[in-house]
Amino acid sequence: MPKIMECKHCGDDFDAWSQTKQRVGGYINECPECVEDLQTETHVKYRGVISGDGKMAAMSIVAFDSKDDADAYVRTFNASGAFGGRKRNNCNQIKHRHVGANVGNTNHKGKNS
Repeated sequence: MPKIMECKHCGDDFDAWSQTKQRVGGYINECPECVEDLQTETHVKYRGVISGDGKMAAMSIVAFDSKDDADAYVRTFNASGAFGGRKRNNCNQIKHRHVGANVGNTNHKGKNS
């Protein structure tokens, strides 16, 4: 069942639970068109990526300023090598910041680093 609301900017009625509204975000009382036109969506886009490191997988949580940057980072990260392989990619050319990480133990089977 749709949730019809009135936009606070343009006054048009819109479905607050529609797929378009969910995709573009914004405040509950802003229609998707106004959110895109006025660029009122300000939440941080996060992505999680994993790679092999020692005996366990390493997980990183990365923040981006835009959805396009987030998608490009994940696409280039996943396209570079197999699981546990050396990462040679262009991730550092995409604007991002790491907000969390869980890195494995690189000291495998008691060998000194």
